[in-house]
Amino acid sequence: MSKKKLEEGDIFYAHQNGKYFFGKILLDVSKRILLKEPQNLGLKFFSGCCLAQVYSGIYDTPNLENKEVIIPSTFIFTKYFYSKKYKVDWTHYDHEPIDYKELDFPEALQSVHQKGICFVKGELELKTKITSEQFDNEYKIMKGIKGSFNSLIDYACYYQDRKDLMEVESKRYLDWSDFRFSPKKRQEIYRQIGEDMNQSYYEMALKHSHDLGRFYQ
Repeated sequence: MSKKKLEEGDIFYAHQNGKYFFGKILLDVSKRILLKEPQNLGLKFFSGCCLAQVYSGIYDTPNLENKEVIIPSTFIFTKYFYSKKYKVDWTHYDHEPIDYKELDFPEALQSVHQKGICFVKGELELKTKITSEQFDNEYKIMKGIKGSFNSLIDYACYYQDRKDLMEVESKRYLDWSDFRFSPKKRQEIYRQIGEDMNQSYYEMALKHSHDLGRFYQ
């Protein structure tokens, strides 16, 4: 019998190399965003993806003891939870409702035609002072999709000093694709866009006329 589909708010665990790792589905882009706004400029790129997080801790048994997060909201392909080729060995564990005002998104840069190098996060696209040369040589942190949840498990192992449990050892980690993992560069980008890096995504997006709440009505 096939497993039920994971929904927003579902907490689950995955098994890898004899250990258990816990994650949570935060947002289904296609069902939550694109169903209402198929041409949403900020999130259309992530069609077919969900936003997921990984909790801290590497467990010998499937019991979640710590709700701290080691890998925050990251985009992965939803289909890989059910794919035979890229199988994720997951089991539903619990459910917690999502508060959209607490959702966060990866932070990156993007070269935008006739606008320049922009900071992108969720629906936000804010112009920076980064030059093309700086972007190519120093600040090339670009938005992307991390494949399956197994990739996030590997990142979780890396950031918890357990490279011995990784299935695939990467040459680059999240500091190459998300400013939240590159604090010094993040501080400079936020200075350039004139925003407080400690505010929530919801607060910042609302100031720029993007109300995430419209997708939850």
